[in-house]
Formats: sequence, structure tokens, C-alpha cells
Amino acid sequence: MDEMIENYNGNNIIISDVSLNNDKHIKLLRGFEVDESGKKKYMRNVVIMVEDEFITSNVADTMIFKEELALFNFGDKQNKYLFPSSRTIEQKKANSLDLKLRDGKVIHITRSEARAMIELWKMAFKTYTFSRLLEFEKEQTLETWTVALEANGYLQLSE
Repeated sequence: MDEMIENYNGNNIIISDVSLNNDKHIKLLRGFEVDESGKKKYMRNVVIMVEDEFITSNVADTMIFKEELALFNFGDKQNKYLFPSSRTIEQKKANSLDLKLRDGKVIHITRSEARAMIELWKMAFKTYTFSRLLEFEKEQTLETWTVALEANGYLQLSE
């Protein structure tokens, strides 16, 4: 499902996802509020989701995730989300960024994947202004997103 609409706290929120990496199920979720005339959309929040797990919950953390992608193996153990690693594949050293999910699964992101994800990121924001996003972002919390996604069958919460 590409888009859905959820009315939460009096706001019509349209959540649109951009697939940053199909194989690894990494998505950039953008939340928009549409003005009453329907002529303008204002971005309200941006988060990263992998499979059905939220990795980030706000704009600031999402920007940190993006910068860690951009740094690739220049990052270090102080990174918050993506950790540079080295492993051997077919007897050759391979560098990657590792993202550890709550269930212990580790996702390895290659340099080319990281670069492609940054380019997709840039395309996803090409025509949007960030002033209103930063001003109103705190109105859209992780709980808001979770309720909206779950209510529309986009996210299945375990009980």
C-alpha cells in the first residue's frame, strides 16, 4: 500500500513510504498534512522503518541515520544506528554498515546500497520545504505513526 490516510488529533495525516532498499525492506516514511483546500501538503514527520520495526521516530534521529549512511566506513562505534564492519565473503574482505534489529537480526548495507539510498532520499525531498516540518514535527509522535499504521493494516503489532 503506497499511501493511506488517518485522522489523528484532528489532522489528516497522509503517510507515504519511499523504499530505500527493497531487498532489505528499508523504508523512509513521510507524513503529510493536507490543507483544507487540498492544494498544499505539509510534511509533518519523517522516520525510517525496517520490516515492521521503527528505527527512528523523529526528524532529528532520521537525519542522523542518513548521515551515518553517508559516512559509511568513516563512522565509528559512536554511531547510533549503523556500525561500520568488515567481514569475509568468498575469501575477500568486504566492508559494510550493520544495522541490528530488535530481534537480533543484522542487516548488512554495502557501500553501493548506502549511496543509492542517499540518492533516493534526495529524490524523495526534492520539492518539499522543511520549515513547517521542523516547526510541527513534535505533533506527530511515534505513537501517532504506530496507531495510524496499525489501524490501516500496514503494521501488525504482536500481542
